[in-house]
Parts: sequence; structure tokens; C-alpha cells
Amino acid sequence: MFMLLWTTAALVALPPSRPALGGRAARSPQPCLLAERPSWLGFMGRKEQNWPGHDEIVSRFMKADVVFLKPEDDLMSAARILDASGITGAPVLDDGKVVGILSQTDLLYKVAGRASLKLGGEGAASVRYAENTVRLRKIEAETVASAMSRSPACIEETATMQEAAARMLKARHNRLCVVNPVGRLVGIITSSDIVRLALAEEASV
Repeated sequence: MFMLLWTTAALVALPPSRPALGGRAARSPQPCLLAERPSWLGFMGRKEQNWPGHDEIVSRFMKADVVFLKPEDDLMSAARILDASGITGAPVLDDGKVVGILSQTDLLYKVAGRASLKLGGEGAASVRYAENTVRLRKIEAETVASAMSRSPACIEETATMQEAAARMLKARHNRLCVVNPVGRLVGIITSSDIVRLALAEEASV
């Protein structure tokens, strides 16, 4: 004999409960719900509805006149250069190649000091140790090399604006260093450049 349970997904037939080992009554089995198909799966088979300009080449719209810093530059002097140039960050070059980015966020550690360190209980101990090691380096920094963020996000000059937008989202950055095939800096592309191009292309249609 079966008990019938009505669910939002289906009418499911369940066998009667049987005593578990030891004489205890087993819990009533839960009704089986039909899994819904994730909506994003259908997206992969559809034609993309990209904004205008997504297939344009980065080198056509990047800023080629770039303010840059050197690893050995004094940190306070570098901060003054950013402020005087009206920018929030600049690439750090060593022999023409990008080795880091110095941003206002990096400079905030000099103001926040040890108050910026993560305390016990804030995430896994191993992760906290690694993050605090980096933060302490920035706190005690006197040169650009010690304060900058390493492994900067870069993109090749032949990439499309769509690829640049995707790279920014994955790296969680609003700007990318544009490099040539040998890794030398040739410009900067920002999220504002990409959105501005899309709007300009739309207006011209």
C-alpha cells in the first residue's frame, strides 16, 4: 500500500514508513522535486547581443600618452605625481615592461597603517596571513616597488574591446595596461573608454 503526496513538481508515490534498525521509526522520505533547468544554459546557444564597438581593436582607442612610474621612485613623490596628473593610478615600468601598478588604494595603506590588518577570526588563518604580509609591505613602504600592486592586468594591443571588457571583469579592474608582442607598455585602456565608444557608436547608427 502506498501513500500519495502532492508536490509542486509532481505527484510522488512513497512507500509506507518502516521501523529502522533498533526498533526506531524511520523518518518519512522527502518528496522528490524536479530540478529546474538553469536559465543561463540556453544563453550559450543564442546569438550575442553585444553593444556597438565590441569588435573594435584596443589600440585604436587606448590612451598612448601614459604617466608612468619607476620601481625606485620615492613613494611620496609618486603620490604627488598622481595627484598633479589628476589620475588615480599609474603603471610601474622597469626597462619598458610593466612590473606593477601604483594606485590610490595602495597609498591608503600608508594612512591606515596597522588598522588595515586583518585580525583573528577574519577568514582562514592561512589566507589572513598571506593578505597581512602584503598589507604590511605596503604599510612600511618607502618606494614605489614596495607599495605597488604586483602582477598587473594587461592585454595585447591587438585584442578587441570585448576581450578587454571581459578581462577587466575577471581581474576586477577598471583599467588595463596595453602591451605589444614583446610585453612593452604602449598605452592604457579604461572601462570609461569602452563604454564611451559603445555610446558613440550607438549615436551614429
